Amino acid sequence: MVHVRVTGRALVNIHSANAEGAVGNYMALSKMFIVRRVEGGYDISEEPVISGNMIKHWHAIATVETLKSWGYGALCNECKRHIMFRSTLGRTAGCKDEFDYLQKCAIEDLHGFLDIHTNIRRESIIKFAFMIPIEELRAEYTSITHNRVVTMPQGNVPTREEAREFYGVEEAMGVMKREHASGVYGFLCSMDLAFVGISQANPDKKLSLDERKIRAKASVAALIELFSGHFGAAQARASPIVKVMELICTVSKKPIPNAVHGFYKDYAEETASIIKVALDQALATPDEIKVAVVGEKPIMAFKEKGVEIEEAKTASEAITKIMEESNKWL
Repeated sequence: MVHVRVTGRALVNIHSANAEGAVGNYMALSKMFIVRRVEGGYDISEEPVISGNMIKHWHAIATVETLKSWGYGALCNECKRHIMFRSTLGRTAGCKDEFDYLQKCAIEDLHGFLDIHTNIRRESIIKFAFMIPIEELRAEYTSITHNRVVTMPQGNVPTREEAREFYGVEEAMGVMKREHASGVYGFLCSMDLAFVGISQANPDKKLSLDERKIRAKASVAALIELFSGHFGAAQARASPIVKVMELICTVSKKPIPNAVHGFYKDYAEETASIIKVALDQALATPDEIKVAVVGEKPIMAFKEKGVEIEEAKTASEAITKIMEESNKWL
């Protein structure tokens, strides 16, 4: 059995990763009210957020591309093309029960599915919280004006008459405004890879161990792509400028509670306490839990609790460490 818990903080500059849609020529960011602990009580403010749905979608894409690069074939046509809103395997492949879907597609297995034509569904075994600005620091945002300029073959900007004649538009310059934000964001991920390739409706039905290991390994490896900034909307013109500052990656042979979201100022201390309690109460033994940590603050938090960790310099290094262990323990 393998259970992965990931929490931490990332510096994200000039992103437009989650938007609500355009009103006229203005594109606004997704915002939500954030409650913070302050001296004497609480404070609430509206700030830009990145939804768990957005992050989950891009993790699924990273998993697909990882599996394809390994020559793995069990992916449905929609997931291969990064279309992951609903499963169509009931109609296109004649799937009759949950296990049929798992056999046909790794993403239906890992990220869950709903087939509205057969009413067959599977709960996702990979879960993401919203990325939100940390407790100690607001995220700030403003709009930037963008121009989409129509040019003539000679390179010059056409007059209104030329724009109408050659391109069928009234204006040679299309002005639009889009909001962008910068801040330090906390994140949280939970992956119960013990259930990869196993039917939730009938646990006696399961894929081969080799199949399950490939899918589990790809899902962990996809976190490296995710934390490099490959997520969110508007990547062509505003790819998030991301640097993971702190990261706690835990892999366990036995079920353990979720880590504490990186939003909270004391998330590292509380996450270390969760692992310490799990060990003290024999929920898992020291050889059944592995923790890889990035950042001075979380490293110190675990050392103060007396929990053994592996220090890593980068997010990719930490994720690689837990990927190796999860592959052995599945």
